Amino acid sequence: MKTEPKPDRFTRTVDGVTGAREEAVKVNGRIVYRYPRLEEVVRAAMELLFELSPVLSGDYRLGHTILVGGAAVSDLAAWDGTGEVAITNPLPYSRKIEAGKMKMRVPGTDHVYEQAEFLLRQRFGNQARIKFTYRSTVPGKAGNKSANRFPALEIEAIR
Repeated sequence: MKTEPKPDRFTRTVDGVTGAREEAVKVNGRIVYRYPRLEEVVRAAMELLFELSPVLSGDYRLGHTILVGGAAVSDLAAWDGTGEVAITNPLPYSRKIEAGKMKMRVPGTDHVYEQAEFLLRQRFGNQARIKFTYRSTVPGKAGNKSANRFPALEIEAIR
């Protein structure tokens, strides 16, 4: 619990009772703390996507969006630790950047989400499942048309 970054929230289980106070532990009992580190993974993913993004107007770089349960959120402050977390970029040309079909001024600034997936898996592979995909930004509307789908990272805690 003292290891940085210290958790903002946690679930404490004392002798099998969730939420019990530590003082309730029996002799040779067990106290278990569980805390989500997914916020750290999402924060690192956003920073990495920002770093890897090509910059001309800055719109693409600032367009990365966190989705919780399919809805866009500005941060994870109100997130309860459950449900799907994804990051996507809904700008119309994000697919072209990802596919490498735009002429980039700086080599290596395409395939942004694929690069991020690789680097994040190396760093957080034992804490989260990180998957690159294309997805709709409308909850429940996966759709078959590729024009409605954008590059995304799906992030899920390993339990």
